[in-house]
Amino acid sequence: MSDTIIIKAEALSIIKDGSAILNAVTTHILQGKITMLLGHNGAGKSLLLQALHGIIVPDSGVITAPPAHTQKMVFQKPILLRRSASRHFDFLCPDISQTEKMAWFERAGLIGQMDTPARQLSGGEQQKLAFIGALASKPDLLFLDEPSANLDFEASAKIESLISDAHKNGVTIIMTTHNIAQAHRLADHVLFIEHGKLIEDRNAKDFFANPLHDAAQAYIAHHHA
Repeated sequence: MSDTIIIKAEALSIIKDGSAILNAVTTHILQGKITMLLGHNGAGKSLLLQALHGIIVPDSGVITAPPAHTQKMVFQKPILLRRSASRHFDFLCPDISQTEKMAWFERAGLIGQMDTPARQLSGGEQQKLAFIGALASKPDLLFLDEPSANLDFEASAKIESLISDAHKNGVTIIMTTHNIAQAHRLADHVLFIEHGKLIEDRNAKDFFANPLHDAAQAYIAHHHA
């Protein structure tokens, strides 16, 4: 399969208080791959994620990406409506049949929570609801910002299986994580960001086996410790 580029970013910069918090980032995202954005807190991962998704407009640079309606994003803290989990899903995916809807709730292990107010679900349940709401609309591109941060092992494992299923179904996934083991398991490609600069842009296996920069080596060593 040839590597088709789905998003191109050229010289993206975001300036805050006179300094570049994203500094001339140029990269491209390959269709059908899981691209992992890694780096320390405050390195600029979430900013880059949001810029690629079009939520933040960079101060300079150009992004070429598919239309917004083909993209979905799941935030670390999902935005939930004041209604039941079932009605929240209906709002996100109004055209889905009842059968397909039930299948999504089944896959997420949320059948028993369909009538629970979405905002009263546990953190893991809220994240799974946000996930199936995003996936059921069949996006080409899925953006995930720390999708399993603060979740217990079981909820994290379920989120990872939903990510893997989406990937097998051809969805291009761009995500941030602090969990190196998760990045190892899921990533095809890694973008490593340090102080707003993209310093590694490589195949995941190569990155983990042989990080080229001291900062990346230190990051991996620290998170494996």
